[in-house]
Amino acid sequence: MNIVQKIRASHLNRHGFIDVTVGLVVFQVIYLSLILLFCNVNFEADGTNPMSIEKIIFISLLIAPYFENLLLIGSAAVFEKLFNRKVMFLLAPSLLTALHFITPKEFPLPVLFRVLTLYAFFYIFLKQYDLHKLELGTHKALLLSSVIHAAVNASTLLVASFFEPDIAAETIFSAQPGE
Repeated sequence: MNIVQKIRASHLNRHGFIDVTVGLVVFQVIYLSLILLFCNVNFEADGTNPMSIEKIIFISLLIAPYFENLLLIGSAAVFEKLFNRKVMFLLAPSLLTALHFITPKEFPLPVLFRVLTLYAFFYIFLKQYDLHKLELGTHKALLLSSVIHAAVNASTLLVASFFEPDIAAETIFSAQPGE
């Protein structure tokens, strides 16, 4: 048995947890790389006080996944009580997609792509929670769903770090002798 087969057969991969995590991370890396390669993304500062990279990493990897998934699960529970399970899986991801749609800068991609990917991510987070909550309990299922969310955010930060160098090449080569 090779390493991939061992990982896929492990107890942690019940309900496809590892498969889903790896699939979403690979998708996010490819998707974001294509956006940053072929779209005109402007990383220039707009004059406002930018957040430090440490704060961005802390929020996007530790705080946001847990509380966003908590909000997703809470809204899903309300929608399930008000309507039924099918509507829950439609409305809860839609609500979180709408809340994620405010960005500080214009995104150089058609809105439909962003809506579909955000909705798909939140749907998968909710589905993974739903699959694990009876077996593990609600809090552990929330943590597993948050781990997937954090992995997607980490892959986003990783790809963005490749396309956002700290020192622009123009500043290196435009220096005059004696400066």
